[in-house]
Amino acid sequence: MPSSPTPAVVNLPPPPSGSPPRGRPRLVVAGAGLLAAWLVPLVAYASGLAVLLPPLVLLLTAALLRVGRTLLDRLVLATALLLGVLCAGGLLFSYWPWGLHPVPVAGTALTVLLGCSLATGVRPRLPRPVAADLAPVLAAAVAAVALAGPYLRADGLAGRLAYAMTGEDNSRHLAAVEGVRAVGGYLFAHPDAAARIAPDAMVYYPQGFHLAAALLDTFLRSSTAPGGPASTLNHYLGWALAAYALLVLAVVWAAGRVAGRLLDPLRAFALAGAVTALALGSELTRFVVYGYPGESLGLALTAVLVALVCRPVGRTGPQLCLLGALCVGVGFAYLMFLPVAGVLAAAWLVRNRRAVRRRPWLLATVVLATAVLTPLPSVFGLLFTDQVENVATGGGVFPPYDGFLALAGVIVAGLCAGGLRLPVWRRYAGALAAALAFAVGFRVYFQALGTDPRYYYGKTLHLLLVVLLVGVGAVLLLRPVPWRAAARRSASAGGAETARRSPRTGSLPARAALLGRLAVAVSLVAGTAGVAGLLRGGGMFAHPFGDRSTTWARAWWSGMLDRPRPADVTARALAQAPVRDGEVTVVVSEHRREGYLETLFLATLQGTHGASAPAFYNLPLSEPARTEAVVAAERRPVRFLTTGPEAAAVVERLLAERPELRSRVAVEPLR
Repeated sequence: MPSSPTPAVVNLPPPPSGSPPRGRPRLVVAGAGLLAAWLVPLVAYASGLAVLLPPLVLLLTAALLRVGRTLLDRLVLATALLLGVLCAGGLLFSYWPWGLHPVPVAGTALTVLLGCSLATGVRPRLPRPVAADLAPVLAAAVAAVALAGPYLRADGLAGRLAYAMTGEDNSRHLAAVEGVRAVGGYLFAHPDAAARIAPDAMVYYPQGFHLAAALLDTFLRSSTAPGGPASTLNHYLGWALAAYALLVLAVVWAAGRVAGRLLDPLRAFALAGAVTALALGSELTRFVVYGYPGESLGLALTAVLVALVCRPVGRTGPQLCLLGALCVGVGFAYLMFLPVAGVLAAAWLVRNRRAVRRRPWLLATVVLATAVLTPLPSVFGLLFTDQVENVATGGGVFPPYDGFLALAGVIVAGLCAGGLRLPVWRRYAGALAAALAFAVGFRVYFQALGTDPRYYYGKTLHLLLVVLLVGVGAVLLLRPVPWRAAARRSASAGGAETARRSPRTGSLPARAALLGRLAVAVSLVAGTAGVAGLLRGGGMFAHPFGDRSTTWARAWWSGMLDRPRPADVTARALAQAPVRDGEVTVVVSEHRREGYLETLFLATLQGTHGASAPAFYNLPLSEPARTEAVVAAERRPVRFLTTGPEAAAVVERLLAERPELRSRVAVEPLR
């Protein structure tokens, strides 16, 4: 046999000594990225453009995710992930030496994103936006502008205070935001340092919203220094409205995600319009009116979690991380919703146990971190406050159930019409059952106590309402699916003569059909707005306000809830009575409860809410008992600002009866 030829050996010249090794380009990229991660925040902060850093972090996070079909999907999931990570990272910010300074916070965030990219080999890439992405964004913008209307048309500080003072919780949340900014982290990490600014009740309150608002405000201002009273109030109101807008965005996005292929672009906009009308007409509007920004954020995260449990993302790892981050976010934003969120996340884990077992290290890490971080606010509340007792406090709650019954009827009809044959809608039915069981459990608890349902029963109904809104797309189950209907029409038209076409207008029947569908969509949104009571204040969400019944939105827009007189007094007191060390300022009014509100907001805007708390909390609300209680509770010098002759007479009478108080009590008429 002939021998096989010997392969030729080619002697290559040795590489030049100056050529980089194989791994050096990766090191160069890492070094350049690390330099940019810190140089960009430094330059932005020095230029007063630190406000650009949070959007940059959000876009890079979305670009590194590999889940989510559209651009909006990526941005919503990235926002949820970042909020959960921020709540956990707040523990780091609370103890490192830089607090909430924009440069170290942004530099650390960009460094972590760089590390994730290098470790996974994923390069930043964003999907293209689609037309339906615009629907949730417009819904959030419409909701925010609608509820911001009274603030936008108000005249100056006193005008905005007139609406902010509708809910006294605004004062406590504002004080907590400023306290977080002042101490550079969570209040419970520095209770002594926060004692002057924030009240004791907020030190161990869930502070996810307050941390996010304080941090974003430092980026907005490009400074960690506090603003003046007017600026502080305006910024807080802006963040509270942003939390509500995020809630509407999350609910509309979640409703669209659960509906899935039932939607085409036109139906997506119709669904967004209907959900927005229902949200504005319902009691969710009360979050802005009375000042519940933490609840807005907690419900927004819960809505995203419900959507991801019903229709998970395509990869197990990102789904696991997202659910963990959402649970942490809910725990730090509004732990009242944590039981339902935890049950839904656990149900997903059980249902997908085979898939998650293939990622044992990731599973162990996420579960351990979630289990440790999520209950922290609850643990602090149980150890240092009377949270359990607070569940049974507050006034009676007697909500109208008409809206709940109407929404539930539509959704159940869709589920019975074929939705339960689809896995996504079966999962949604489970989420709805969990929210309903949570609300019913609280109702039974109060019945067992022999009392009317209290304040926190209303919170369980808010959660149930949000879950119902997420499932509004079930109404589309009563109609043909667009792609199936189109296929049937195409099949039935096979072989038929095509319609006469115009080169400028295209198919006339198709155009007429599109206009007809558009008219149907607009009519459905308008009808939903009418049923929700947005136009006349009636409808299925009407609530009693004195001698009339209307919705929270109509009451807010009409001005029937504002407090112009206390707001004017507070603004004048701010100008007349600057803060003096070791002294507390108290407003005395002839009108019941107004002196309490004026003193409360005055102390908040002066940054002394915590230090002045003994002068307004747990005291009578009417004179002269209130003034007598103030001098008994407050041992420091007291400066009384009287709003009129009757108020001045109350203080003078007290001083005449107890002349020893003159050494530490001063009286000034309010100018």
